[in-house]
Amino acid sequence: MSGALRILEPNLVSNAGHYAEFARALAERCTPRFDRLEVHGGAGMHRVGLLDHELITAVPSCAETSESRVLRRLSADCQTPLLILTAKARHTFELELLHLGLRHDPAHITLCFHWQEAGTLQRIAMSLARSVRRKATALAFTATTAAFLRCGGWRNVVQIAYPARAPSALPDLLPVPTRLLVAGTARLNKGIHLIAQLADRYSQSQPEIPMLVQTTGKRAGRHSAAEHAPLEQLGQCAWRGLHLDASAPNRDEYARRFSGALVLTPYDPVHFRDNVSGIALDALLHGAPIIATAGTWPARLIERFGCGVCMKTWDAECFQKSIQQAVRQWTDISEAAHHAAVALAAEHDPRHVIHAIPAG
Repeated sequence: MSGALRILEPNLVSNAGHYAEFARALAERCTPRFDRLEVHGGAGMHRVGLLDHELITAVPSCAETSESRVLRRLSADCQTPLLILTAKARHTFELELLHLGLRHDPAHITLCFHWQEAGTLQRIAMSLARSVRRKATALAFTATTAAFLRCGGWRNVVQIAYPARAPSALPDLLPVPTRLLVAGTARLNKGIHLIAQLADRYSQSQPEIPMLVQTTGKRAGRHSAAEHAPLEQLGQCAWRGLHLDASAPNRDEYARRFSGALVLTPYDPVHFRDNVSGIALDALLHGAPIIATAGTWPARLIERFGCGVCMKTWDAECFQKSIQQAVRQWTDISEAAHHAAVALAAEHDPRHVIHAIPAG
């Protein structure tokens, strides 16, 4: 078939970040199934070249009206497949109301569930969406999320690897790491407080290896109150090797940062027990070893490939010791990361998502 695939993601407001990269990844693999993507996002989508791909049309629909009205308009066209990029229980409930009130058939709609919503209100909303659970397609990026959806009554559940674009070539193996890298938004559940504590420890010893920390806010450069203290701590740190960057790098700069880097992903072991980490995945696709908290999704990649070191406990002391261990084992974990890159590129090929989307 040919034609457009419509994507709804109101949080997509800039050219950087994983929402934008998700769309670009699908664009790379959408043909011949689809000849273009029509991405409906928030404010900023009107800027020329936002998603930097000739097959993507960016529309700032959610900046001009509410997401619910956009969903109503897009779901009315049963001939054009619709992908809800970050689906939540409320989307299933709204789609059920549109089906009951306006006879919008959800069979052409695919919902990407990145995590499980286990709250009472979310469970009620999902349980009420009987027609949606029967006719729409649910994509799950982990086995536990897929099982959660199936237990909730979804008929069409497809477990699929999170889509990601692999680089055309891996950087050369280096004899020693050139930097410690903290990529992505600064968040408490991603261990920004441990990063600040680590930097303070390094201010005492002044190690030769530098550390680059991206301090971008969660949305539009904003931070919540929880991140203010560790970010202020980083700003006052006396370690000469610490470099802070509040900007979100463009695609090329983002990729370059992984070359020779030991990537730090000291994520919350509860929150990231089953949540996919785009940073950890990108690091390994670029052949960069990682540090991760035991029990998390990134840690399972380390256990599988030997491409880094797992922190046994979620604290600064164990964090520092894990980094020291990784530096000692640099040659082995770097080679393992290069092997992981090949396997993960095939598993996370965005074409798998394209094939899972039902016809309109």
